[in-house]
Amino acid sequence: MKLTNLIASISLVIGSVVVASNSAQAASFTSNVNQKTDAKADILLQSITQNGTTFKDFTYVSEVKALINTARTATNANSGAASTDRGDNATSPVSASEDPNRDDLEKFLGNNNLNNIVDTEDSGTFKMDLIFKNAIFGNSQGTDSLFFWERGMNSDLLIQGFDQTGKLIGNSLKLLRGEQSSAGFKIDTTEIGSAQDVGNWGVSLQQLGVTSLSGIRVISEGKAFNGPDFKLIARTGESKSVPEPGMVLSVGALAGVAFLRRRQSNQSSAI
Repeated sequence: MKLTNLIASISLVIGSVVVASNSAQAASFTSNVNQKTDAKADILLQSITQNGTTFKDFTYVSEVKALINTARTATNANSGAASTDRGDNATSPVSASEDPNRDDLEKFLGNNNLNNIVDTEDSGTFKMDLIFKNAIFGNSQGTDSLFFWERGMNSDLLIQGFDQTGKLIGNSLKLLRGEQSSAGFKIDTTEIGSAQDVGNWGVSLQQLGVTSLSGIRVISEGKAFNGPDFKLIARTGESKSVPEPGMVLSVGALAGVAFLRRRQSNQSSAI
């Protein structure tokens, strides 16, 4: 086979691997919690099952930066944007607040209690950068890296990853209410009068166009987003020190090309 044909064949194989990887869709996931019957109590995430794999290597929000939050007014109880909320009988790391600071938000997001949430008023706008305790990497098990729960299953959320310097990377992704799956339980928090269904979104790093991230920017843009009431937990994933299959193929292909060139050179010298 001629060298040019060999390179073309190898390129075709590598391209096929990349296309297949980009078209892969993550499956829905199951939230394995301590209980599902008392919507007002602690609902603690024990593990997640997805694609036949059960895991609990979670990392949590450890810091909130770049907080922009519509201010709450003293005369309107439904004003403002993001606040902290909990189940009526659930524990929480600090008291829930209608006007939370960054530390309050970090504490409510930084645990495995799915009845500690960020509650957003329907017309409020917020933007916050959520930094994880550990860096997030993709994994080879076909599972997602970011897991969101949303009370009410009736709101949207815009997200984008950022690196260790705080620079936005990859692409933004709008999580749509119609794309949620049922989490299989309800919660009843102090902000509402009765239990509501909880939905969830699973997000892979591939969907965000990155291979790793240090944090995630979350945005709600007023009435159109309908005030997402959410919780976020991440999976740490695997270190990228081990090459991905596509990279292994690329290295092998280059080695094959180099070998063929040396062989042709030796044959030419012997003539």
